[in-house]
Amino acid sequence: MKKLVALIMALCMMASLCSFAGAEAAYNMPELNTTDPITVTFMTWDDFELTRALADKFTEKYPNITIEIIETTTADVTGTLTNLAADNNMPDVFFWLDLDPLLGNHLMMDITEYIENDEEAQTKLYPSLRNVGYVDGKRCFFMPGENLPATIYLDKAVFDKLNVELPSQDWTWEEMLGLIETMTDPSQGIWAYNFFMGPVTLGPIALTDNVTGEFGWDGQSYNFGSGWVDMMEKQSEYARLGYQAINGSEEYLTVVPDDMWAGESGHVAIQMDAYWTMNNIYTQSAALERGLQMVPYNAPIGEDVENGGQFSWLDMVSISKDCKHPREAYEVAKFLTWGKEGWMARAELYPTLTRDVTNAETGEVTQEKIYRLPGSLPMIQDEEVSAAMAAIMPDLGYWNDWEGFFNAIQNPVTFGGRTIPGFNTFITDYYHGSDYAGYTGIEAAINAGAIDPFDYTDALDEAGRKYYDEAMAVFFNVYGQAE
Repeated sequence: MKKLVALIMALCMMASLCSFAGAEAAYNMPELNTTDPITVTFMTWDDFELTRALADKFTEKYPNITIEIIETTTADVTGTLTNLAADNNMPDVFFWLDLDPLLGNHLMMDITEYIENDEEAQTKLYPSLRNVGYVDGKRCFFMPGENLPATIYLDKAVFDKLNVELPSQDWTWEEMLGLIETMTDPSQGIWAYNFFMGPVTLGPIALTDNVTGEFGWDGQSYNFGSGWVDMMEKQSEYARLGYQAINGSEEYLTVVPDDMWAGESGHVAIQMDAYWTMNNIYTQSAALERGLQMVPYNAPIGEDVENGGQFSWLDMVSISKDCKHPREAYEVAKFLTWGKEGWMARAELYPTLTRDVTNAETGEVTQEKIYRLPGSLPMIQDEEVSAAMAAIMPDLGYWNDWEGFFNAIQNPVTFGGRTIPGFNTFITDYYHGSDYAGYTGIEAAINAGAIDPFDYTDALDEAGRKYYDEAMAVFFNVYGQAE
């Protein structure tokens, strides 16, 4: 009898747990207005043709909602937002670059109700993107708008010349450093690497568990002792040992007399760069004719790190606090930035969009494709989206594993100034602006051999947190405390 009672109690408990789990998984998104005429203004700084085409697709689905595109530039966006706010004429949805000015001015709407009741946001967004907008850890004020991942290019032609096999797409940080430390061959005029964003930027993100921002930021504190300190020494050492191709140096000019940028010289095995370089340089005829065979890789994560991040240029998008139709504006923002429907539409649009080109001599007008490659990459885990986007990527002849590349770039972490309150002031005033043993900026002092980076990790952690606290005090004064 006791066994029977115990069995019944266990079954009841399981039913209760299942019921609770079901309740937890329920999403109660507010209703979308699909009848009244509504106009939603959307401010962005690039991809205007694509944005207008996506807006038309959205209006086909919701004929009552018109999207008005407001064009700006990255240089003007912060000033434009400030001026529009002063005129009480904020766009309903807007891209932005710097977080701190938005914390000191009440421009952003709390979108927690929408993001937390959107099943796609909670289950499809890349895990590192699901909490980016939670300034105080409780309320969400922005979401990812564009994803341009840091991309490590390995020149297959150089690897073949050195008889070294390319690594797999799921390579590790340690594998990358091993290649940097062994691929320099002065007899053939080959350097191991060159960089736009180097180990000091990528390493603290790749080598820190549960990282959410630059320099090991985990949402509460920096961790300069993890990643930064080792990579600061490594990066300085690589330059000293001659592993890095340095434009303008005597050694470089001996091999590349015209001082061509190292990343397109054909003399570098690894170029640490950005996604857009594939479109702007590596798929252009000039690079291909010189024999470059650049294969894109993710910024790898440390082999012993369970939840390291991958640096990416992430642009954020917010809804104005003055927006009269926030539910509809949320749907517009989602479709035009990270949502699956919008990305399936992009897969259709990217190959078809063209612009008029006028021949300067004959005046003849012809059509050219706007995009050889998509301007940005997906932000959700979805096989249909990955397959659709991979299908429109170019076959480079020497490489064509775009789905493998997409699958390896799904934990993006961006500039501190986009997600960490006080970051830009901390970096400008303290990290790069303070005096260190007679040098302005800690990196300059380390590179000169004047200080040991290990001696400064605690001070950097403490200073970074101080600037964060000051920025959060401003934020709470403007936006109030969470209820």
